[in-house]
Amino acid sequence: MREYEGFVSSVKAGQVGKLTPAKGESARGVALRVSRAAKRVSKAADTWIADGSVYFKVS
Repeated sequence: MREYEGFVSSVKAGQVGKLTPAKGESARGVALRVSRAAKRVSKAADTWIADGSVYFKVS
């Protein structure tokens, strides 16, 4: 799960990151892992799903 913490940390506050689920992953599962990773690094992330990709905004 450290992988997702890296994704969250690489996005600056106010910017939006995008992840595309790998084969066999659900977009909802990826969004949940991003949200949990943000909490672990003391940040907040708003996540949404559009066209099969997961978008997240870090604050």
